[in-house]
Amino acid sequence: MARRHIMESTFRLNLLNPQHAKINEVIKGLNPKIYKSKNQFLIEACEFYIDHYGEDDIPSKEEKRYEQFVTRDEIEKIKKEIEYSAMSEARKEVISLLGGALAGVKNSQPVVIANPQEDMEEQPEEDVMNDSDVAGLAMGWMLKAC
Repeated sequence: MARRHIMESTFRLNLLNPQHAKINEVIKGLNPKIYKSKNQFLIEACEFYIDHYGEDDIPSKEEKRYEQFVTRDEIEKIKKEIEYSAMSEARKEVISLLGGALAGVKNSQPVVIANPQEDMEEQPEEDVMNDSDVAGLAMGWMLKAC
């Protein structure tokens, strides 16, 4: 007659697996004075694990299956985080560029326009552009930079 209050479970160990071989050695070497049976040892080991790590750490098949999926709320949250980080990085970059441009304007050296006659005396006649052309180009460049 079958006992309805007893459940049987199979426990297999692959001795080629080091983890399984270690468990097999422990089970084979049990002290019969301490543990009444191998079955009782396994029950106590499982109970110890559950007591110290909690039942919440042992997910059911349904929980494992559900954890594999990403919900729309999670996707939206991730999307907002990415947008926020991209915007903050863009702001930092713009501030850095503007700061560099403003610092360049403040630190720019004043252009000294020399008397064209003095420069012509110092430069040879082979120079194609005269000083007034160069000064005009420099002033135009400075106005564009500001």
